[in-house]
Amino acid sequence: MPELDEISYSREACVAAIRDYYSFLATMYMDKSTIIEPPEQGWPSIAAGGLQSLGKTEEVTTLLRYLPYIGTPKRALWKPQGSPFCYWADWQSYARGVSEGRLTPDNLRVCSEGVEYGNDIPSHVIGLTYGGRDNPIFLLDTKLGIVHWLECPNEIQYEGTRDHVTDVVDDSTPENEVEWREDSPAWAIADFFELLKDQFRDLKFIPLSSRTVVDIPTVLGPNSDGVQDMVQKIYREHGWPDLSRYRKEDCLEAIQVALREHYPDHAEGT
Repeated sequence: MPELDEISYSREACVAAIRDYYSFLATMYMDKSTIIEPPEQGWPSIAAGGLQSLGKTEEVTTLLRYLPYIGTPKRALWKPQGSPFCYWADWQSYARGVSEGRLTPDNLRVCSEGVEYGNDIPSHVIGLTYGGRDNPIFLLDTKLGIVHWLECPNEIQYEGTRDHVTDVVDDSTPENEVEWREDSPAWAIADFFELLKDQFRDLKFIPLSSRTVVDIPTVLGPNSDGVQDMVQKIYREHGWPDLSRYRKEDCLEAIQVALREHYPDHAEGT
């Protein structure tokens, strides 16, 4: 397992890892047009100080300024999910929301860091996701070069394909950070995104459409037994995970046809 002193943070490598992850999602299921890239000088809403009131470090703000994001398609109420039941943060949009008075720093912190640990998340850590209380929380640490997964499922923490860091907490860790860091496994940034990609490759994370992703352990509700198995089979029939054989559009259409026939509650638009 990697040790913390073997890991370092690089803004360029972090941007590249997130961009590569989003590109992977577009290869498998997401509409490529929903992934938005920053202008050469970075997102103007963040450059103009739209996130200054969030109280994060200059490095965090600069990182967010140059990240790609998953946007909300026109005429859509919700953006696509970037992992099971999970909406990823679009910080350039939230910066505009703060500037226009539609969002507050408290809104941003609660929706990206949760409520349990309050003010225990330091200024050099930023949430990668944004949503309600059931939305998974991934916290990226720009000092340590790691990502913590709050309330990470045991099957991923202990059976995942990438080793997590075991010595995140030591005598130098501020007392108010010990609990959440000990309770939340962490991975080096690149390893974290490879871990997520592996879950998709192995069809433990299963997109039902270009917008919706579920996972293996979750019970999807009454009369839903067999949804995951059926969709996994369709992906494999269309070549997944061999990208030289995978037929994305045909696969997504076949999934929707099968869902409408057998599990209409899970078909897109229902």
